[in-house]
Amino acid sequence: MFVDMLTKNLFYCIMKINLGSTLEVEPTVKGVCYMIYHLENEFLKLAIDTHGAELSSIFNKKENKEMLWQGNPEFWGRKSPVLFPLVGKYKNGKTTYNGKEYALGQHGFARDSEFTLIEETENKLSFELTSSEETLAKYPFNFRLICSFQLKNDTIVVGWEVENTDDKTIHFSIGAHPAFYCEKGKTALTMNGENIKYSLINSDGLYTPKKYEIESSFVLHDSVFDNDALIIENSGVNEISLVGDKKYLTVKFDTKIFGIWSPTKKNAPFVCIEPWYGRCDAENFNGDITEREYGNSLGVGETWYKEYEIIIHE
Repeated sequence: MFVDMLTKNLFYCIMKINLGSTLEVEPTVKGVCYMIYHLENEFLKLAIDTHGAELSSIFNKKENKEMLWQGNPEFWGRKSPVLFPLVGKYKNGKTTYNGKEYALGQHGFARDSEFTLIEETENKLSFELTSSEETLAKYPFNFRLICSFQLKNDTIVVGWEVENTDDKTIHFSIGAHPAFYCEKGKTALTMNGENIKYSLINSDGLYTPKKYEIESSFVLHDSVFDNDALIIENSGVNEISLVGDKKYLTVKFDTKIFGIWSPTKKNAPFVCIEPWYGRCDAENFNGDITEREYGNSLGVGETWYKEYEIIIHE
């Protein structure tokens, strides 16, 4: 192992480690270094950040083109965060369990947590996050979360494994939030379904039940997101593609609910396609975490696993 570290001050560091596979460490504020791991084949090169176990690059080698939004904070400073143990928002920013209130911000804490690499092969990387005193203050369950990334030709398989390490049933939501480059006004979004309807969130970020019709294929314009994300439930859709001059990207999933989002009134050059196993609270929700719509429960010692795919077309 060869280590070459240069520290200029408390706010900047660069470290390069050769472990037989590609690893780099990004300069950050507050003296913290986040490690970036890579997977690569003849089609794609991926980068995954240990901070949030976030997919941070999908480079199309055939087209010499980055496919994943690169986090310009002028529009949105993230790239592909994992949403755990909460998708969206709690009503009033808090939930209850056994009569006690727990406050947790939008989309949970995993996206801002440091994960540990636990598996590394030629085509797969897996990262782990476990409960701690800090997480238990926000979320009343012990857990083990594994986020995995597998490269299969032109396809990225993103896996989530949740293990209940508590002595009681745990309740959680989890979801994806990948942002893909697109040219508004020229890129179409297509879904493999018919008679599709969507709902919206209100100004407090809570689900509203009114349904609106949407075509299964439509051109992406900034005005589509004037009222924030489109929430689509129980539509039978399990495949969404982006089409410019040709179809260039597809997301496949098996969730009952997903979101489509781009920042409101910013003309941002990306769209998020978001498979969710969970959803923000509804306007009239009572706040009990055990009764959240689309929530997941897991018995003592049990493990839950789901995955979705991102396909980059030639």
